[in-house]
Amino acid sequence: MKALVYTGVETLEFRDVADPVAGSDTHLIRIDSVGICGSDMHAYLGHDDRRPAPLILGHEGAGTIVGGAMDGARVTINPLVTCGTCPACQAGRDNLCPTRQIISMPPREGAFAQFVTMPEANLVIVPEHVSFEKAALAEPIACGWHAVRLGKGILESEAETALVIGGGAIGVGAALSLKAQGISNVTLSEPNEVRCNYLEQIVDFKVISPERLSDEMFDMVIDGVGFDATRATASAHARPGGVIMH
Repeated sequence: MKALVYTGVETLEFRDVADPVAGSDTHLIRIDSVGICGSDMHAYLGHDDRRPAPLILGHEGAGTIVGGAMDGARVTINPLVTCGTCPACQAGRDNLCPTRQIISMPPREGAFAQFVTMPEANLVIVPEHVSFEKAALAEPIACGWHAVRLGKGILESEAETALVIGGGAIGVGAALSLKAQGISNVTLSEPNEVRCNYLEQIVDFKVISPERLSDEMFDMVIDGVGFDATRATASAHARPGGVIMH
């Protein structure tokens, strides 16, 4: 198959690699759409020792199962492969599984390729009316959705206001998740003027530059960036008794 292989700092090669082979407990998926995560960029720039070259990056994938009992099924991928039997997995906290692996990190190759194999438990059926491009966004959207759900559970009262720091994929996904989970007063802070102008045209929440935050306080603050400066901003704008998710 063809794959985009990370071969060194700021170097990718489109090359032929061995086809993955489905086992008794895995399915072969033909990748139809795949997202580029910030972690892929970190690896590409040589900032992630966990992703040494050569390696196929990409973990936000969606596509079609080829062969087997589910042949032709449209699926999106949960990239985190876990044992399913340890105490963490049994408690529904598979992100803490001690043997967890994620595609795009050794020993599992990623989805910047024509095919990838995944356990059936890691596949979610995609309805016909949902495009593969949208389905590939399920994993990054899930990050924001999970953060909002956890944050609402921690607050002692209903959240009415929320601030999201960062207008990238994670931040926008978190803002959309806030709206979908009933928090209507959402503000997104983004320093890039071009990105701000674009978002203002397509979303129904307030988009402002960080300097316009003044002394506003919010019930929930979601840091979608993770820098020291944005963590300081989150601390400065969470009301007493509020919650910060990052």
